[in-house]
Amino acid sequence: MHVNRLKGFTLVEVIFGIVLMAIVLTIVTGLLAPQAKQSADPVIQVKANELGQAMMNEILGRSFDEQSRRSPPYTQCGIASSSCTLPSDLGCDDPEEKDINGKCIRNKLNDVDDFIGNYQAADLQNSLGQPVEDLYPGFSLSVNVVYDDDANGIADTSGDFDTLKLITVTVTAPTGDVYGFSAYKGNY
Repeated sequence: MHVNRLKGFTLVEVIFGIVLMAIVLTIVTGLLAPQAKQSADPVIQVKANELGQAMMNEILGRSFDEQSRRSPPYTQCGIASSSCTLPSDLGCDDPEEKDINGKCIRNKLNDVDDFIGNYQAADLQNSLGQPVEDLYPGFSLSVNVVYDDDANGIADTSGDFDTLKLITVTVTAPTGDVYGFSAYKGNY
């Protein structure tokens, strides 16, 4: 007599399959989890770039110096009768240009060195006067301006201060990553 045997899996084979699948899924999940964090990095980099470039564009649109005139009759500091601002005096030109917290008032910033300082996204506005905090939550900026007449990237400490100012904007993302932007403004 021949007994027909039913084909199927034994209990041991089923348990072994479940354990094997658990191991494989653990490995795959462990490899994919770090990728989820990295997928946000390009978005943060783009936002930092937008914020840094916007600030740099605004700064570069201003006069070289407080003593320079951008309307007729055009004058250049250090070349005409007026001298340029001394390196020790860079920043807001007048106490009246500061708010009650000691920060420069944006609509009073008329030359590149007036922007020197640290800014939080909550302190910033777009060109229409609207806050940008919702677009750049957790971002901060730092602006520094120094004379660099020989364009070597190092602040000049002596000599004439009337040719170039090096503007450096540093954006710090909520992740702690730092993005730097720099440009020169010429006395023209």
